Amino acid sequence: MNKIASIFILIGLLLTTGCTSIMTAEQAAPTLNKPQVDELQIAVVDHRPYVVNGDKLSGFEGLSRSGFGIPYTRNLVTGETMPQHLGKRLAAGFIRAGINAKLIPTTPQVNINNIKADADTPAIIIVLNEWKYDHHAFTDNSWYDFDLIIKDGSGTTLINKNFTGEQDIPSMHTNDLQLLYKERFELAFADAEIQALL
Repeated sequence: MNKIASIFILIGLLLTTGCTSIMTAEQAAPTLNKPQVDELQIAVVDHRPYVVNGDKLSGFEGLSRSGFGIPYTRNLVTGETMPQHLGKRLAAGFIRAGINAKLIPTTPQVNINNIKADADTPAIIIVLNEWKYDHHAFTDNSWYDFDLIIKDGSGTTLINKNFTGEQDIPSMHTNDLQLLYKERFELAFADAEIQALL
Protein backbone atom coordinates (compact mmCIF):
# COMPACT_ATOMS: atom_id res chain seq x y z
CA MET A 1 0.00 0.00 0.00
CA ASN A 2 2.88 2.36 0.77
CA LYS A 3 4.21 1.93 -2.78
CA ILE A 4 0.83 2.69 -4.30
CA ALA A 5 0.42 5.76 -2.10
CA SER A 6 3.90 6.96 -3.11
CA ILE A 7 3.07 6.56 -6.78
CA PHE A 8 -0.11 8.64 -6.40
CA ILE A 9 1.80 11.34 -4.51
CA LEU A 10 4.48 11.42 -7.23
CA ILE A 11 1.85 11.69 -9.98
CA GLY A 12 0.13 14.48 -8.07
CA LEU A 13 3.41 16.38 -7.73
CA LEU A 14 4.14 16.04 -11.44
CA LEU A 15 0.67 17.28 -12.34
CA THR A 16 0.87 20.29 -10.04
CA THR A 17 4.49 21.29 -10.71
CA GLY A 18 4.56 20.41 -14.41
CA CYS A 19 7.00 18.24 -16.27
CA THR A 20 8.73 19.98 -19.15
CA SER A 21 11.09 18.14 -21.46
CA ILE A 22 13.93 19.82 -23.27
CA MET A 23 12.99 20.97 -26.76
CA THR A 24 14.56 19.09 -29.65
CA ALA A 25 16.59 20.79 -32.36
CA GLU A 26 13.51 20.72 -34.60
CA GLN A 27 11.34 22.35 -31.94
CA ALA A 28 13.91 25.07 -31.20
CA ALA A 29 14.85 25.68 -34.85
CA PRO A 30 14.62 29.28 -36.07
CA THR A 31 11.94 30.10 -38.62
CA LEU A 32 13.80 30.94 -41.82
CA ASN A 33 12.83 31.93 -45.33
CA LYS A 34 13.47 29.36 -48.04
CA PRO A 35 16.78 30.26 -49.72
CA GLN A 36 17.15 30.35 -53.50
CA VAL A 37 19.42 27.29 -53.35
CA ASP A 38 18.54 23.61 -53.05
CA GLU A 39 21.24 22.78 -50.53
CA LEU A 40 23.81 24.43 -48.34
CA GLN A 41 26.29 23.57 -45.65
CA ILE A 42 26.52 25.15 -42.22
CA ALA A 43 29.52 25.54 -39.96
CA VAL A 44 29.40 27.04 -36.47
CA VAL A 45 32.84 27.96 -35.13
CA ASP A 46 33.47 28.58 -31.43
CA HIS A 47 36.05 31.37 -31.36
CA ARG A 48 35.12 32.62 -27.90
CA PRO A 49 38.54 33.54 -26.45
CA TYR A 50 38.08 31.58 -23.21
CA VAL A 51 37.22 28.45 -25.24
CA VAL A 52 40.10 28.88 -27.69
CA ASN A 53 42.61 29.25 -24.82
CA GLY A 54 41.17 26.22 -23.01
CA ASP A 55 39.83 28.05 -19.95
CA LYS A 56 36.27 26.87 -20.75
CA LEU A 57 34.92 23.87 -22.62
CA SER A 58 33.08 24.43 -25.89
CA GLY A 59 29.85 23.38 -24.15
CA PHE A 60 30.10 26.48 -21.92
CA GLU A 61 26.80 28.36 -21.90
CA GLY A 62 27.22 30.85 -19.08
CA LEU A 63 27.61 31.59 -15.40
CA SER A 64 25.15 31.40 -12.56
CA ARG A 65 26.07 33.17 -9.35
CA SER A 66 25.32 32.42 -5.73
CA GLY A 67 23.76 35.01 -3.44
CA PHE A 68 27.30 36.14 -2.63
CA GLY A 69 28.17 36.53 -6.32
CA ILE A 70 30.35 33.43 -6.58
CA PRO A 71 30.26 32.31 -10.24
CA TYR A 72 29.53 28.72 -11.26
CA THR A 73 30.18 27.48 -14.77
CA ARG A 74 27.13 26.15 -16.62
CA ASN A 75 27.54 23.97 -19.68
CA LEU A 76 24.79 22.94 -22.06
CA VAL A 77 22.54 20.37 -20.37
CA THR A 78 22.44 18.39 -23.62
CA GLY A 79 26.17 17.62 -23.28
CA GLU A 80 26.85 19.07 -26.75
CA THR A 81 29.39 21.67 -27.74
CA MET A 82 27.92 25.07 -28.58
CA PRO A 83 28.65 24.61 -32.33
CA GLN A 84 26.82 21.25 -32.32
CA HIS A 85 23.91 22.69 -30.34
CA LEU A 86 23.41 25.79 -32.48
CA GLY A 87 24.35 24.07 -35.74
CA LYS A 88 21.71 21.38 -35.35
CA ARG A 89 19.04 24.00 -34.74
CA LEU A 90 20.09 26.12 -37.72
CA ALA A 91 20.17 23.08 -39.99
CA ALA A 92 16.72 22.03 -38.75
CA GLY A 93 15.41 25.52 -39.55
CA PHE A 94 16.68 25.35 -43.13
CA ILE A 95 15.44 21.79 -43.58
CA ARG A 96 12.00 22.90 -42.42
CA ALA A 97 12.22 25.73 -44.98
CA GLY A 98 12.60 23.06 -47.66
CA ILE A 99 16.30 22.74 -48.44
CA ASN A 100 18.97 20.13 -47.79
CA ALA A 101 21.24 21.48 -45.03
CA LYS A 102 24.29 19.67 -43.68
CA LEU A 103 26.69 20.52 -40.87
CA ILE A 104 30.43 20.92 -41.31
CA PRO A 105 32.21 19.80 -38.12
CA THR A 106 34.58 22.38 -36.59
CA THR A 107 36.95 22.88 -33.67
CA PRO A 108 37.79 26.10 -31.79
CA GLN A 109 41.23 26.08 -33.45
CA VAL A 110 39.92 25.93 -37.03
CA ASN A 111 40.91 28.70 -39.42
CA ILE A 112 37.74 30.12 -40.97
CA ASN A 113 39.49 30.43 -44.34
CA ASN A 114 40.05 26.66 -44.35
CA ILE A 115 36.37 25.80 -43.99
CA LYS A 116 35.24 24.38 -47.29
CA ALA A 117 31.83 23.18 -48.37
CA ASP A 118 31.34 20.47 -50.96
CA ALA A 119 31.93 21.59 -54.53
CA ASP A 120 29.27 23.98 -55.84
CA THR A 121 27.50 24.06 -52.45
CA PRO A 122 27.07 27.43 -50.73
CA ALA A 123 28.10 27.64 -47.08
CA ILE A 124 26.94 29.61 -44.08
CA ILE A 125 29.55 30.07 -41.38
CA ILE A 126 28.64 31.37 -37.93
CA VAL A 127 31.65 32.52 -35.90
CA LEU A 128 30.94 32.88 -32.19
CA ASN A 129 33.05 35.70 -30.76
CA GLU A 130 30.87 35.85 -27.64
CA TRP A 131 27.87 33.84 -26.55
CA LYS A 132 27.13 33.54 -22.84
CA TYR A 133 24.93 34.60 -19.95
CA ASP A 134 25.70 35.75 -16.42
CA HIS A 135 22.82 35.06 -14.06
CA HIS A 136 22.44 36.42 -10.54
CA ALA A 137 19.39 37.09 -8.39
CA PHE A 138 19.71 40.82 -9.18
CA THR A 139 20.96 40.70 -12.76
CA ASP A 140 20.40 38.34 -15.66
CA ASN A 141 22.18 39.48 -18.78
CA SER A 142 23.24 37.53 -21.83
CA TRP A 143 25.52 38.63 -24.64
CA TYR A 144 26.07 37.59 -28.20
CA ASP A 145 28.60 38.66 -30.80
CA PHE A 146 28.81 36.56 -33.95
CA ASP A 147 29.86 36.92 -37.56
CA LEU A 148 27.56 35.53 -40.24
CA ILE A 149 29.55 34.62 -43.33
CA ILE A 150 28.06 33.43 -46.61
CA LYS A 151 30.26 31.73 -49.21
CA ASP A 152 29.17 30.78 -52.69
CA GLY A 153 29.71 27.37 -54.28
CA SER A 154 33.26 28.30 -55.33
CA GLY A 155 34.23 29.29 -51.77
CA THR A 156 34.20 33.05 -52.39
CA THR A 157 32.99 35.10 -49.42
CA LEU A 158 29.89 37.06 -50.40
CA ILE A 159 29.31 38.73 -47.04
CA ASN A 160 30.77 38.81 -43.55
CA LYS A 161 28.37 40.64 -41.25
CA ASN A 162 28.57 41.04 -37.49
CA PHE A 163 25.61 40.82 -35.11
CA THR A 164 26.06 41.97 -31.52
CA GLY A 165 23.63 42.48 -28.67
CA GLU A 166 22.72 42.13 -25.02
CA GLN A 167 19.49 40.60 -23.74
CA ASP A 168 17.79 39.80 -20.48
CA ILE A 169 17.31 36.12 -19.71
CA PRO A 170 13.63 35.18 -19.41
CA SER A 171 14.57 32.34 -17.05
CA MET A 172 17.33 29.80 -16.51
CA HIS A 173 15.20 27.05 -18.03
CA THR A 174 16.92 25.42 -21.00
CA ASN A 175 13.90 25.90 -23.25
CA ASP A 176 13.72 29.63 -22.55
CA LEU A 177 17.41 29.95 -23.41
CA GLN A 178 16.87 28.01 -26.63
CA LEU A 179 14.05 30.37 -27.60
CA LEU A 180 16.41 33.29 -26.95
CA TYR A 181 18.99 31.76 -29.30
CA LYS A 182 16.27 31.05 -31.88
CA GLU A 183 15.26 34.72 -31.83
CA ARG A 184 18.86 35.86 -32.39
CA PHE A 185 19.19 33.81 -35.56
CA GLU A 186 15.78 34.83 -36.85
CA LEU A 187 16.79 38.50 -36.53
CA ALA A 188 20.14 37.89 -38.26
CA PHE A 189 18.66 35.96 -41.18
CA ALA A 190 15.90 38.56 -41.59
CA ASP A 191 18.59 41.18 -42.31
CA ALA A 192 18.06 42.64 -45.80
CA GLU A 193 21.68 42.14 -46.92
CA ILE A 194 21.66 38.50 -45.80
CA GLN A 195 18.31 37.78 -47.44
CA ALA A 196 19.50 39.32 -50.73
CA LEU A 197 22.24 36.68 -50.91
CA LEU A 198 20.09 33.71 -49.94
